[in-house]
Amino acid sequence: MSKSKSIYIKLLFFVTTLTSILGYQQTAHATDVDSLFSQLTLEEKIGQLILGIPNNNETLIKSLARENRLGGVLFNDYCNPTLYRYFTNLNKLPNKVKVLLGAKNQESLKCLNEKYQYLPDNYNLGAIKSNVFTYNSYKEIGVEANRLGIDFYLSNALSIHKEASTEYGFGEDINNVTLKNQAAIKGIHQSKILVGSAIDYIKDIDELSEKNQLILKELVKDSLQIILPTEVLFDAPIFTKNIIQHLRDSLKYQGLILTGNLSAGNNGLKTVQSSINALQNGHDLIAVSDFFEEVIKGVRNAVKKGTLNIEVIDEKVLKVLNYKYRQKAVVNDSSTSNEQLKAIISETYEKSLTLLNNTDSLLPLKDLTKKKYQVISIGLKNQEDHFSEMMNRFIDYDYHRIENSSFSTGQVNLLLESCKKKDMVIVNIVCYQNSSKHRFGISYATEQLIDQLQQKTNVIVTIHGSPNGLKYLKGTKNTLINYSIDQEAQYASAQFIAGCTDVNGKLPVSISNQFDLNQGEKVKGLQRLGYGKAAYVGLDGAVLNHLIDSIANHAINIEATPGCQVVVAKNGKIVFEKSYGYFTYEKSIPVTNSTVYDIASITKVAATTQAMMMLDYVDSVNVNNRLKYYISDTDTTNKGNIRLIQFLTHTAPLRGGYYFWGHVYDKETKKYDPTYISSYKKKGYNVEITPNLFATDSIKDCMWKWLLESPISTRRRYTKDVYRYWYSDLGYYFLQRSIEKITDKRLDHYLESKLYSKLGTRNLGYLPLAHGINLKRIPPTEMDIHYRQSLIKGIVHDPSADLMGGVAGHAGIFSNAHDLAILMQMNLQNGFYAGNQFFDEATINKYNRQPYVRFKNRRALGWDKPPLRGDEGNTSPLAPKKTFGHTGFTGTCAWIDPENDIVYIFLSNRVYPTARNNKLAKENIRENIQSAIYQAMGEVLPQ
Repeated sequence: MSKSKSIYIKLLFFVTTLTSILGYQQTAHATDVDSLFSQLTLEEKIGQLILGIPNNNETLIKSLARENRLGGVLFNDYCNPTLYRYFTNLNKLPNKVKVLLGAKNQESLKCLNEKYQYLPDNYNLGAIKSNVFTYNSYKEIGVEANRLGIDFYLSNALSIHKEASTEYGFGEDINNVTLKNQAAIKGIHQSKILVGSAIDYIKDIDELSEKNQLILKELVKDSLQIILPTEVLFDAPIFTKNIIQHLRDSLKYQGLILTGNLSAGNNGLKTVQSSINALQNGHDLIAVSDFFEEVIKGVRNAVKKGTLNIEVIDEKVLKVLNYKYRQKAVVNDSSTSNEQLKAIISETYEKSLTLLNNTDSLLPLKDLTKKKYQVISIGLKNQEDHFSEMMNRFIDYDYHRIENSSFSTGQVNLLLESCKKKDMVIVNIVCYQNSSKHRFGISYATEQLIDQLQQKTNVIVTIHGSPNGLKYLKGTKNTLINYSIDQEAQYASAQFIAGCTDVNGKLPVSISNQFDLNQGEKVKGLQRLGYGKAAYVGLDGAVLNHLIDSIANHAINIEATPGCQVVVAKNGKIVFEKSYGYFTYEKSIPVTNSTVYDIASITKVAATTQAMMMLDYVDSVNVNNRLKYYISDTDTTNKGNIRLIQFLTHTAPLRGGYYFWGHVYDKETKKYDPTYISSYKKKGYNVEITPNLFATDSIKDCMWKWLLESPISTRRRYTKDVYRYWYSDLGYYFLQRSIEKITDKRLDHYLESKLYSKLGTRNLGYLPLAHGINLKRIPPTEMDIHYRQSLIKGIVHDPSADLMGGVAGHAGIFSNAHDLAILMQMNLQNGFYAGNQFFDEATINKYNRQPYVRFKNRRALGWDKPPLRGDEGNTSPLAPKKTFGHTGFTGTCAWIDPENDIVYIFLSNRVYPTARNNKLAKENIRENIQSAIYQAMGEVLPQ
């Protein structure tokens, strides 16, 4: 080898390696293609026209590729990642003719990259009016294909069928299908990936309906680059001459025309003859999974005999080579993340959901807590029941699971018996079967069960999978379908049923007289708080998860709290919900999302302030009125002239607290006054403080008398009514009493009937044990050695609130983070939730204003706010000024950011075993987690 030639080879190797490192595909100009073509032997030219389908033939097709006798490889259901890697490496070698790499549908992409996220396709996209979702899905398919080095992608969804497809395509509506095809091709072309479609095996173009001929014409117009016939029994899957002539002449199609697999089910002789026929008819590429050598030899002999024209072969080879060496898009390493893909997926499934009928107006569910529900899931095949998992976040229900689509008459009768006393039955059908042989997953037993259930109670039927099974559901009254069995599809169905989302989908195919093309009702949701992906609402999920995990785990590691819950919601979607640690430092019971915490002073806004706002909305209360206006017996006291707004803003002349226990307990002797306290329940002593302490039935009135007799503060006064800010629980005793006078109901009874039950919360409220919450779900708070001489668990931590019987204006509410988030979301939505208007925007704006900022008081009416300049506060420095919420002594907080549509909840029992532990505040744990939300939005903490 000459020295100059050696240098050239080294330089070529360097350039090839460099372009590979930079992420570029090897390219060649037309002159390079001509030069490469001129060097090919006849056998190598014929090899360029062969598309190999892997099927236990890896050794052979590797050898053919090394010898430049293989045009391409199509990875389909039989996908070999090792073989794929071999060809991607082979294509980097400078002295080999590039092998075209193809993928058939998303299954092959998943096989080549196990981390690949399936994107919604077919009917899910066809059911959505907007074409953006189709474009986005196929754009991401193209991005992944590009990243994998795939040259062409064959999509079943773009296929042309003689009759309505049972599996593939975007539906039957010609306008809808055309628009979806256009969007799909445009999306995948963004990555310069060739895109192909199959046409049902036909011998004459008239075998296609006029509608499908129009769809094919539009596909070609939209730059479809590969066309092939579908597989067929007892015949070679090749197009006739007149079909190809129609494509080339009538439709002006310039792309590649493939065959189906010519060796499938055939011997070598038949495969060779079919290959020659395909080339004679005008096919550009021959697809085979066997008899490669025989095909090459047979075609070579046909050329030598003149059966095949060498000029035709040369033309096809040049065409294939130009496709191989076309300029491809640069792979972008900053392309869509998995979190963003999941957001696209979840939104697409949400938008494709189709409500076929709502005869009884059951959907969405208006009452989540007062009805008896039954959920029956059919056809699960030992898979997780994602639908019922999501439904469980909204309603309590009895549950029955059936693994197979078919089941016995005995099971039908059993279910009918168990459901007869239910107010509503939700039947979830998961259609893993996708064939008429199995009735598309809708068995006779399922049909019989639904029919008989509808005669006894209200029934909702939801289907996940092929819509073809709808033909077996005659007479269903409330029918919902999502066209996939995927987890996110099932989540979307459950969330609509619960009223979290709207429904707009249209049935893309005609099934029966009852379920016709484009059928689908548009129904608004009830604006209930739902679930979504962080990327769906513009948050970086990886950043959010990493930061919150690290902060929460740090809090537990330093024993700032034994455990905690965190919920983050944005744009009406919970995007983060997680629990950490244990009930106690003994680490015996882990915290879960259903753990119920004492939220302490968040009660001020979760109970009292809510009641005030609701009453203000209907003009039953005026915050500028004086206390004596609502409670006449305060007229002659030093409290009667205090305005309600002063209690709400902590500007009344009140002390921070009052030592009520001093009247009932002697700290020195550690004895209780029997006038007020008994160690057991007896007549006249029914107010339970702890399981071993009971107060007199008149204790609340006694406390009210002591409070009225208490002195007022003499601190600085700014106006006649406004004193210097001093945080005090006492004002909320007066507010509670006022609310109870106005409503003629105890505060907890008023809130439960007028607010909490209507919100659909199951864990939010006073006196959790009396409302059926198991003590095992509630972590202990403090070991109270001062008053109650016991570990406080399941009863309010605040001793004064406990003395009142657990219902107080300043403390006493228990909740998990999820239900508290619902309440805060209602406030974020200006008082609207689940179809109920509790107050309006004017009311929330009134209570969220800061009337005394000029006096260096950051408080709104009831609500806490971010700190004023130079002040210490309870929020992140990134929280906007419009943020409002509250914190709690037990280690809790709830914040609402209306500017960014965010709700943030943190619950813990940091006071266990003693309230002296103040690490949670010192380490700014709650504030730092709130900062993490804004950092996930791309904001940067101030230095």
